[in-house]
Parts: sequence; C-alpha cells; structure tokens
Amino acid sequence: MRHAGSAANGGTMRMSSVQAVILCGGLGTRLSGVVPDLPQALAPVAGRPFLDYVLENLAAAGIRDIVLCTSHRGEQIEAAYVREASCGLSVAYSTEPALPGTAGALTHAAPLIQGNPFLLLNGSSLLEVDLEPMLAAHLASGASATVALTRVLAPERYGIVSLDPNGEIRAFSEKKAAVADDRSDCDGTLVNAGVYLLDRRLLQRIPAAPPAVSFEHQVLPGLIGQGLFGFVTDGFFVDIRVPEDYRRAQTEIPKRADHACSHTH
Repeated sequence: MRHAGSAANGGTMRMSSVQAVILCGGLGTRLSGVVPDLPQALAPVAGRPFLDYVLENLAAAGIRDIVLCTSHRGEQIEAAYVREASCGLSVAYSTEPALPGTAGALTHAAPLIQGNPFLLLNGSSLLEVDLEPMLAAHLASGASATVALTRVLAPERYGIVSLDPNGEIRAFSEKKAAVADDRSDCDGTLVNAGVYLLDRRLLQRIPAAPPAVSFEHQVLPGLIGQGLFGFVTDGFFVDIRVPEDYRRAQTEIPKRADHACSHTH
C-alpha cells in the first residue's frame, strides 16, 4: 500500500542521500545457545557475517552513509568493519556504554545522524524492500514515520499492524492476543518488519535512558494519529534472533546473494 499524497514531493530526494542507522546492540539472548561468542549481527550465515547481507542490500539501494549502533560485543563489530567498510559504504560507530534499548540507542547516536529523513533498521533482520518507492511515499505523505510492513506465517511472534485505507497505521496489536482478536487487515498477518524512514525531529521525542526505552513498544505507538504510515512489501524477510529462523537463513539468504560483496578488513 502506498501513502496518499502528491508524488511530486517524493521526487526531490533519492536513497543515495539518505543516511542509514543500524541497531546492532542487542544481547541476542535467544540466539546465544547457537552462536554463543558473537553479537547477533556477526552470526555466520553461509560462511559470512549476517551484517554483510544487510549492508549489501543498503549499498544496492544507493545508500553510502551508515551509522552502526553497537553495545554488547560491539568491539567485535568494529574489528570486522573498518570505517571504509563494505561495498563502498562509509561507516561511523555509536557505541553505547550500557543497554539503553532501541530508542535509547537512537538518542545516543543523534549527533551522528545528519540526514532528514533517515533510515532505521535492525542488524538482526533482513527485508527485501524497494526503498526508493518507500522514500517517495514517505515524502509525498508528509509522514513523521513510515514503517515497512510484511506478511509472515507466524504473526504471533511480532504482533499485528492494522492500517486505515489511506495507509496510516491505526493500531499495533500485541502478539498472541492480536492473532485471536484482530483479523481486520490481510487476515491479521501484517507485521512490523523493522525498517523505518523517520523524520529526524522524532529524536527529540524519545525519553532519556536509563531505564531502557524501546522504539517499537514505547515510541511508535505514541505516533499513531500523528503521521505514522505503513508501507507494505511482499519481499523476503527473515529475523535471525530465534534459532529456527537463523537456520532458515542459512539456506534462504544465499539464494538471494549469489553476487554479494563481502566486507573488507
């Protein structure tokens, strides 16, 4: 679903001028039994760090400027990706001294985030989405935030997103309760895929950590009715934070990355 609004506004900016911020600081508790000594972003998939595939997708979209938000085992990520890192990308680091949550990581990285809008994504998930139309829709609608949405077979892991006819998000339903109670959109299977285009002014609305602040659960719901839109994609999606999807990634991702460029040291 595309946003309502004039496409003319979306034609003034390309993804090559958008900065991407990648959240790589999670503890990876559910994956730790399978990959005990690495941060999630470096979990090996077909012999390469998972983050390689995320960076490759961004480079293919024309993005050149990356901020990696690290915390847990962040020194391993910095050792793997030098500042002129992967596929021609320029990489800066925002290293959190504690675990401030996904929103807290954003506020910590704020001095490095120069673009408006900017792209936010997770270093533990991969989504195939055409970012140029997503950016055009974001700009045309005047959205404060645009959330990439996808359909999954097990929406109870993520919760369900409900949309108005014009593409605005009207509700985030909690996980298992959502499956039982909300079948209003696409049989209740649209979920937040963890890729966002955000107005930089949203950074001012994030409460300071500690305690940890979740972007998904504490910030996004507060934007409902204030320019929060969804952008639906049917592209491949995998979230390696759980072992079963990590195993699926081993076979599915290489099929889509035959010509992947690897990171340099």
